[in-house]
Amino acid sequence: MSSRVAIFNFQQIDSIDDFYRQFELQFSLPVWFGKNLDALWDMVSAGIELPVAIVFTHITDEQKVQFEDIIAIMHDGHDLWGDDLLFVCENADDSPS
Repeated sequence: MSSRVAIFNFQQIDSIDDFYRQFELQFSLPVWFGKNLDALWDMVSAGIELPVAIVFTHITDEQKVQFEDIIAIMHDGHDLWGDDLLFVCENADDSPS
């Protein structure tokens, strides 16, 4: 089974609410998704289909601070699932490889 890639372009994400809306759309989450850190962890730890690669692109240093708890949850998801949940966080100034 090939891995799905979910890309979150932080040039288009200005707030935590924007991120949760994008996450909800990317993973076709149910309407009861709580749009908070506990609900995000529930989805990352047991609610989304694996394998998946989650990629944050064009994220600025300021956004890394703003979204630090969400980034931590993504790292925790990788720690839980290993290669079944890959997480990549690309800086805004990184050039494409």
